[in-house]
Amino acid sequence: MELDLRADLNCEDDDGLNWALLSKAAHPERVKPGAVLRAGTDRSWSWVRVVAVDEDNQVHFQQISGAEAAKSGRLATAS
Repeated sequence: MELDLRADLNCEDDDGLNWALLSKAAHPERVKPGAVLRAGTDRSWSWVRVVAVDEDNQVHFQQISGAEAAKSGRLATAS
């Protein structure tokens, strides 16, 4: 399984959102507000929805359920 965004899911910003650096994305061009991605590590990952990408290339996201990921159509294309 390929992760879309390598991230420490314990890191939170001041608003309680998780964050990671855009440079940790497998395909940075796909990381946009509203995108549903797999984020985390090989041992611990979650479906997430991107909330914002800052000018300093911090990606802010919230973890979502598998059901929410399925609504986005992401599960149908996951490999």
